[in-house]
Amino acid sequence: MSIGKYVTNPGVIGAAFGALSTARRTGSMRKDWRRYLVWGAWLAGLALAIATVSMQEQDEQEQARRKLR
Repeated sequence: MSIGKYVTNPGVIGAAFGALSTARRTGSMRKDWRRYLVWGAWLAGLALAIATVSMQEQDEQEQARRKLR
């Protein structure tokens, strides 16, 4: 598993930089359950971006296999 494909992917980079806006947004919020929901939504977006990159190679292999049929 190469970490380079995750670090250079625009989707992962964008999701990671989303932490800055999330931090700004939650900095002025009250410390209650809503703050955790905002961070949870950001974390879910980051996880989806990482999962997309990890599945990209399998998707390319599947497309190549379908072209051979």
